[in-house]
Amino acid sequence: MTLPLRLLFIAVLQVVLTSILTYFLVTDEYRDLSNQSVDTLENFLIEQKHQELENYTLLAVSAMSDAYENSAIDDDEAKARVTEIIHDMTYSGNDGYFFVYDGDGNGVVHPKEPYRVGKNWWELEGENGDKTIQILLANAKAGGGFHRYPWRKPSAGEMSEKMGYSVFLEKWNWMIGTGVYLDDVNSQLSKLQREIDQHINKTKQIILLVAMSSIFLIFLLGLILNLSQKKKTDQKISELGLKIINMQEEERRHISRELHDGIVQVLVSIKYSLEATGLWLKKAKVDKPQPLEHAQSNLQDAISEIRRISHHLHPRILDELGLSAAMDALATEFSEQTGIAVNVTKPAVRKLVQNGISTTLYRVVQESLINVQKHAHASEVNIEMTIKDKWLTLTISDNGCGFDAHNTDKPEDYGIGLRNLAERVEYHLGEFNVRSSNDGTQVTARIPKASYANTHTATQGPSV
Repeated sequence: MTLPLRLLFIAVLQVVLTSILTYFLVTDEYRDLSNQSVDTLENFLIEQKHQELENYTLLAVSAMSDAYENSAIDDDEAKARVTEIIHDMTYSGNDGYFFVYDGDGNGVVHPKEPYRVGKNWWELEGENGDKTIQILLANAKAGGGFHRYPWRKPSAGEMSEKMGYSVFLEKWNWMIGTGVYLDDVNSQLSKLQREIDQHINKTKQIILLVAMSSIFLIFLLGLILNLSQKKKTDQKISELGLKIINMQEEERRHISRELHDGIVQVLVSIKYSLEATGLWLKKAKVDKPQPLEHAQSNLQDAISEIRRISHHLHPRILDELGLSAAMDALATEFSEQTGIAVNVTKPAVRKLVQNGISTTLYRVVQESLINVQKHAHASEVNIEMTIKDKWLTLTISDNGCGFDAHNTDKPEDYGIGLRNLAERVEYHLGEFNVRSSNDGTQVTARIPKASYANTHTATQGPSV
């Protein structure tokens, strides 16, 4: 038997065993879940009945509250009024009514069974031996409670399970109660149980009929679809990331251009006007006012700051002269601002990379220098770009204090800035790595030839 056939046999055997195991586990689990569903439904319906009984009882007590609250213990007239009110209160057709017994079990009000009025029912027992009136009185004296017991249903004329609720009127030593019949609840639960049993049987039949073939087919189709979907999803994520980056860079380029060609030009015009004013005052042999000198100085600072912001958003030199010149300019500016020596090494080739990759590599250098300035305490930075083994490699290293590199083994462990750089590089199918020790930090970005390949020739002259 060949290896593929062996694997197929193992797969088929696994499907058969899985089907058998599924048959028993699913049916047993489904039975347990079904029983839980029935219990949950029963609890829900009973809770609704509880709420219904409490509301009805509250209405009855509210209806008799004036007569009860303003009466004495032996006020027979008030008791007669309350008895009449309770007797006439009904709900749910012919089956919803209220009943009253005194503390000794004597019937006071019972509109559906008037023969109970005036008689003692203290020893009345249900079919299960419970002392029904005693339990209802005990629940009432305890602050109100529920009790399930068999009782004749007026609309049907036969015994049915009933759930009663009772409260106690302490001043008159009365127990007032009401109840609802649970045959509708039991009917719903029985119907649900029958449907569940039918569904379980049907489920067993379906499992037996289709498990042997469908599980195996679903597994294969699922595997194929999953791989295909994963490939499409990764591609869409990559395309979306590139679009976002391009939109960000385009917006940066637009804002940078507006600052440089708009606001800066206006400020320069104002600067010329102030300088012309200063010349006019000089010819008129009038001393230049101090506020005018401050205005000229502040205006020059504003022009320099806006130019710096514009350059930081998107250096025009990157579009006009390419990555090489932009890296040189960035290194020079960084050295002037921080006093840290920066050495730039790069290949002497022209049109090395596409614009998108040029921007990505520029941002890698820019973010790395910012981190050096903030955290490294370095005195020297080396920027090196090489082409070797069909890879374009950009390395930025410093001789600073470094940081804990054990927590940055993966791109998701980086900070926001480094993580954004890693994503930018990975969008070009590249690799991004950060290594650090007490001797310094090294940031490496590698782009494969398949991504950066532009026609380039190794010639002397402006690089990249």
